[in-house]
Amino acid sequence: MTTIGLSEKVSELMKIIGREAAVFEDFLKLLGRQQEMLVKKDIDGLNNNTARQREKIVESQLLNKKREELIAEIKTTNAIEEDLNVSRLVELVDEDQGNRLLRLREVINGLNSQIVEVRNQNAMLLNRSREYISRTLGLLSKINNPNTNYTQNGAPANNSAAVALDRKI
Repeated sequence: MTTIGLSEKVSELMKIIGREAAVFEDFLKLLGRQQEMLVKKDIDGLNNNTARQREKIVESQLLNKKREELIAEIKTTNAIEEDLNVSRLVELVDEDQGNRLLRLREVINGLNSQIVEVRNQNAMLLNRSREYISRTLGLLSKINNPNTNYTQNGAPANNSAAVALDRKI
C-alpha cells in the first residue's frame, strides 16, 4: 500500500470512528432520558428508551466490527506486526491526519467516561428504587401481623409475613 493508499484507509477509519462517536453521543442522550424517566417512573418511556438503547448498541457493534476489519487490513497491507492503535497510526500518517486521529480518540474517551458516569447514576437510582420497594413490602407485611415486638428473652421479634401483591405494571 502506498502512502496515498494508507491515507485513504486512515480517512475511512476516521469516518467510522466519527460515526462511532455520534452513536456514543446518541447513547449518552438516551441514558440522560432514561434517568429522567426513572425519576418520573415512566415505565412506557423506559421500555421505549431501552429498545432505542439496544438499537444503538447493535449499531455500535457493527461499526466496531468494520473498524477492526479495516485495522486488520491496514496491518496486513503494511506488514505491521504489533498492535495498531491510534498512537502507532499517528506515526504512519501525515500531521493533519494524526491530529484528527488524536482529537477523535479524545472525543471517544470523553464520551465513554460520560456514559460510564451516567450509567452508574442510573444503576444507583434503580437500586434505591428496589430498596424502597423492599422496605415498603416489609412494612406492609407487618400491618397484618401486629404480634409482640419482643420475644420472652427481651430480644426484638422477627415478625415478618409473606406479602403478595397482585398488580400489573
